[in-house]
Amino acid sequence: MSDARRYREFAREELSAEQCEVFDAIAATRNGQVPVPFSVLLESPELASLTQALGAFCRYRTGLAPKLSELTVLIVAAHWGADYEFCVHAPIARKEGVPEAVIAALRARATPQFEDGDAKLLYDFATTVFAKTDIPDALFEEAVARFGRRRVVELVGVLGYYSSLAILLRVFRVAPRP
Repeated sequence: MSDARRYREFAREELSAEQCEVFDAIAATRNGQVPVPFSVLLESPELASLTQALGAFCRYRTGLAPKLSELTVLIVAAHWGADYEFCVHAPIARKEGVPEAVIAALRARATPQFEDGDAKLLYDFATTVFAKTDIPDALFEEAVARFGRRRVVELVGVLGYYSSLAILLRVFRVAPRP
């Protein structure tokens, strides 16, 4: 199997009117930049637009603390081997307070040692979803007791959203940033 990338990055002038509209909407929220995952998604402007909207919610508007949200992204990226996603989010996670040892363990696809009970519970929840495609009742009830039902729904949504991006990044062979 080849490692050759399967996507193309667009210059704005190459885009259709529909693609330009989505490109501009994405760039407006990111200091004029359109991240590589959206370069892939611009092949389908409607999908890119809907993904952008869901991503804005999953990244900035869930009830998860930013530290837990970024930890979730790293867990997803590590699970799927999405190195681009991991490299983008590791500095953000660090800034939000995820310990360097946890980031390093996830990068190595090892089980981190947690001092934070919420982070440990989130890790157990996420890795159990990936390992078993379900959550045992006791773990579900513990998560609901700790985070509330709404946050558990949002956590599962974040797992799904970033898994979708990770799969996209893998299939289109998006390499990590240098």
